[in-house]
Amino acid sequence: MNYQDDPKINRRLEQLEAEVNPNAPVNPTPSDLNSSLKTLYGQLMARFKRLPKAGQIAIASVGVIAGLALLKTLVELISLAISLAVVGVIVYIGYQVFKSSQKPKI
Repeated sequence: MNYQDDPKINRRLEQLEAEVNPNAPVNPTPSDLNSSLKTLYGQLMARFKRLPKAGQIAIASVGVIAGLALLKTLVELISLAISLAVVGVIVYIGYQVFKSSQKPKI
């Protein structure tokens, strides 16, 4: 029996570890992560709104530029994948033609 796959044993082990070392970080649940992300987003928006207009414009400009750079990289990766697929198909067809021309005809 594999004890590592048993959720009850894993949960009990985590409880024992928390009792032994109360300062150890506990694995956050998905709802904890969601609420912490909302809190972080709220804090960032509050900081953004406290900036002067010039700062808001600068941050927004940098965000737009970074977003466009990421979009450009994504488009280039998709283009590369399509190019590799086309080259792969051409090589496969060439291989099939070469292989069929090598068969002795009876």
